[in-house]
Amino acid sequence: MDTNPEAADENKQPRVRLLSILLENRNLGWGMLGGGMFYFVLSLLGLHFFSCPVKDLTGLNCPGCGLTRGSRALIDGDWAVALGYHWFTPMFVVFWAAVGVGLILPDPWRGKFLSAVKTSERVTRWPAILGIGLVIYALTRNFIT
Repeated sequence: MDTNPEAADENKQPRVRLLSILLENRNLGWGMLGGGMFYFVLSLLGLHFFSCPVKDLTGLNCPGCGLTRGSRALIDGDWAVALGYHWFTPMFVVFWAAVGVGLILPDPWRGKFLSAVKTSERVTRWPAILGIGLVIYALTRNFIT
């Protein structure tokens, strides 16, 4: 029986998970990444089939409003415009790039990447911090302008 507390701590799941869930469940990860890329490509082509339901119902920006337009601006290399659409655009792009990398890595490297992601989620609690930050950002940009 291993009584090493550090070894037990390494096996614990983070309380709030985000990236690790998409990497563990490959079907979910590919579905989310593929759906997002499909919508992004449609937006690049100027095709918009639906608007934000939160904005339609309330007139307020949802926490994600502006991320697609911001991502398009980043592709063009225009950081100022991207941040004008949504402050979290660079993190959003890095997150989905990490999902893509994690899904295509060969199994031995994928396991190491997943382990590092789980550790980062558990130690830093970045998914919870990101979620709280998005809510605060959405509230401030809707009510403090």
